[in-house]
Amino acid sequence: MESILRQAHEQVLPAWFAPRPSAPFLDYGLTLSASQASGIPEPSLRLLLTVLAGYPISIFYRLIFLNKTSSIVGESARNSFFLVSGLLMSYYFNSYDIIHPLTTCIGTWLICRVVALVAPKNRSLASTLSFAFNFGYLLTSYKYAATEEYDICYTMQQCVQCLRMIGYGMDFMDGQPKSGKKKDVAAPASEEKKVDTPAPTPAPAASAVVRDKTPISFGRDIALAQLPTLAETIGYAFFPFAFLVGPQFSFSLYKKFISMELFNVPIPASAAGSDEAKAAAAATVNGIPQGSLRYATRCFFLGIFYLGLGQVLGGFFPTAALLGKAFLERSFAERVFIFWWTGKTGPCVLSGITFNGYDAQGKPEWDGLRNVNPINYEFATSLTQIVTSFNMNTNFWAKLYVFKRLRFLGNKNLSALGVLLFLAVWHGTHIGYFFCFGLEFMDMETERRMSARFGKPINAFIARQTGVAHVVAKAVWGVITWLLTTSALYFAAVPFDLLQLDKSVQAVQTINYLGIYVMLGLLFLDIFLSIVMPKKRSKSIKTE
Repeated sequence: MESILRQAHEQVLPAWFAPRPSAPFLDYGLTLSASQASGIPEPSLRLLLTVLAGYPISIFYRLIFLNKTSSIVGESARNSFFLVSGLLMSYYFNSYDIIHPLTTCIGTWLICRVVALVAPKNRSLASTLSFAFNFGYLLTSYKYAATEEYDICYTMQQCVQCLRMIGYGMDFMDGQPKSGKKKDVAAPASEEKKVDTPAPTPAPAASAVVRDKTPISFGRDIALAQLPTLAETIGYAFFPFAFLVGPQFSFSLYKKFISMELFNVPIPASAAGSDEAKAAAAATVNGIPQGSLRYATRCFFLGIFYLGLGQVLGGFFPTAALLGKAFLERSFAERVFIFWWTGKTGPCVLSGITFNGYDAQGKPEWDGLRNVNPINYEFATSLTQIVTSFNMNTNFWAKLYVFKRLRFLGNKNLSALGVLLFLAVWHGTHIGYFFCFGLEFMDMETERRMSARFGKPINAFIARQTGVAHVVAKAVWGVITWLLTTSALYFAAVPFDLLQLDKSVQAVQTINYLGIYVMLGLLFLDIFLSIVMPKKRSKSIKTE
């Protein structure tokens, strides 16, 4: 038995999980030639081209398939388009390693299918097996494919798909019928019955204004009463505009999108009869609201701006400089690692899947899968604002599928720590991820305590001021909290970028562990003040 395990570890598993060389006929060496001519590493260039390919593909889909009134183009045709185009894009990026995301996608569907047939009343078994299968497969991939640097290989798609298929399994579990009535939960839902038969648009009502705002990736109706077909599952997993770099979203949203149900949203009653509402209702093509092209263009140029700015600033403030003597010769203000990131949601917007209904004035909104709020992120005055404005869909996924599932712990701090631990392992096995998320937990706990002890009294003091004094006090406090938030964020981000423990410790050591000392000092200060000046609690206050 021991020899079999050793052979599997030394031969079988490395042969299966180690990245394979690209197929010689993949693109006839065009990407390699472009890489040599431009000086961009081939994996990076292949990643960039795969992401950019989403734009022409989304435009083609928009012209041919995004049609609510056609009797020819139906739900299955749309799904087939995403299935084929997603597989082709994945094959271009992964080559032979496309076998890995295919394995986990089909494997998850088979797990749900078999459990639905064998134990239809125990869907939690399917969810548990799906979680173990996808997370175990991802960690094994990291074991045999990861290096000491950031890897641009099939593990990028595997990382995104791991969350997607875990959520798929949990949604199937949540769709377990509550009553004792028999349901053929394993039978795939009909595809063509609902094709291009738009649901009647309800009369505008005041309640139509109250709806889920961004992100729409995980709504309230995401439970899967029936197991989707295998073709739908592959189309969802390999959705060409989100399979590689996100954003995350539920199968329910994908289903509404390909069935055109996503666009059956009434204009709010508050906007009925207004000029904006009339213009929005008139500005439709094939039954689809317009305006997404403008929003997608803004997303594209915003991404270009951040990419260019990050490239320029990265030349002056590289994180690797923290490890060199040149860093020690710089001023303290220059010892800052600047990290820029923005969601690449342009192709998703062009395809139409980001449609988020109408605003109160009746104008269509296209920010349903927005992944970052640049204004809130750049000017955040608390780490809570950072979390809610950055990588929004992944954070929402973690809240729904991890944080809320840890309610049995009976403590929000433990649940939050569980989420951070899960995200650290999900990112990879490098110790830098655990270092980063550990610092993040300390940052958040320090902020929570300091906000309760000092933030509330200071805000109350500012609120009592009037005129110029109020404006000046608010501005000064805003600058102070912004500096503290930014410093805490980028201090914790250093290990995330350097990955290795020795490099991360060396970088933190260059500022004499200042960030850690400050956090620990503030935590001990709060504990000390809690002892010498305990807060009086009202008996009417309920505690968890």
